[in-house]
Amino acid sequence: MNNLAPRAAVALVALMAAAPAYAAPATTLGTFSNWNAAAYGSGDSRRCFIIAAPTAAAPSTLRHGDVHFFVQSSDGAHRTESSLQAGYAFAKESEITVTIGDESFRMITQGNNAWLRQLEREPELLAAMRAGSEMVLAARSARGNETSYTFSLNGVTAAARLLDRCA
Repeated sequence: MNNLAPRAAVALVALMAAAPAYAAPATTLGTFSNWNAAAYGSGDSRRCFIIAAPTAAAPSTLRHGDVHFFVQSSDGAHRTESSLQAGYAFAKESEITVTIGDESFRMITQGNNAWLRQLEREPELLAAMRAGSEMVLAARSARGNETSYTFSLNGVTAAARLLDRCA
């Protein structure tokens, strides 16, 4: 899966086009190497998010579909909400391990989505992303396949600065 940053941009455009008619369309805020930033909504409901596609997916013999990692601004105490979306369903009640350098985080799954298990670790995850060079996620599909995704963190610091526009 070489050079998937353009796929993340395509996904970003698709997300903007899929916005409900009553919602304000998403606005692109910029592209920063492997990460894209955008905003949607207005006023108190305005949200910003950053998105990236993996630079590598394993095993290469499987069809992974569209896989994207998101970090969205949030009104909550942790100010961000991280999630993963895959092109297939994860194993029921499974966890995804996120590894950045020496740090690891756990995500819970539902369908083809995953979120950080411990929301209070959101600031730690974003700090690790900003300090790291790559992020590896290990998951298991509903069919029992072990999968992994490598995300370049090149550009995440610049993109994440834009999350503050919606805070």
